[in-house]
Amino acid sequence: MKNNYYLSAIIALFISLTSCSSSDSNDANTPSDMVSSKTWKIESKMLSPIINYGGVEIDDIMILESEETRNYSFKFNADGTFEQYDATGEVLFESTWSLNSDNTILSFGEPIVYVYPVVGEMGFSSIDIVSISSSKIVGTIESTFGEDDYELTITFI
Repeated sequence: MKNNYYLSAIIALFISLTSCSSSDSNDANTPSDMVSSKTWKIESKMLSPIINYGGVEIDDIMILESEETRNYSFKFNADGTFEQYDATGEVLFESTWSLNSDNTILSFGEPIVYVYPVVGEMGFSSIDIVSISSSKIVGTIESTFGEDDYELTITFI
């Protein structure tokens, strides 16, 4: 019985000494830290409502982008600078970025611009944040084309 007591005390002491400290907690990672923690790629650009382009219904406008454009990557540096890279790692675009005080809007110093068939140039200077984690950023952009309003949901991985 005495041995069980000592064994239990040793196990309890071991567990208390090896438990996570507050600095190991994911709570210590701010949304800004998570955004600047890695280089991101866009997984999808979901459009709502769906558009009909040449008889084809399109819900992810990345299908309209070239292979080169689909392979762009994005780095949000901790110092507030931002770079967009091509597939070879060449810098294509530089600007600044920031999150607002309640982490609901990701803003860029200069708009990021894409060129799409029929639509032409489409640029955005901010993204309304839906969610931020260390592995995924999801945000939306409101846009108007002609008389129609659209919502574009961008997912970075």
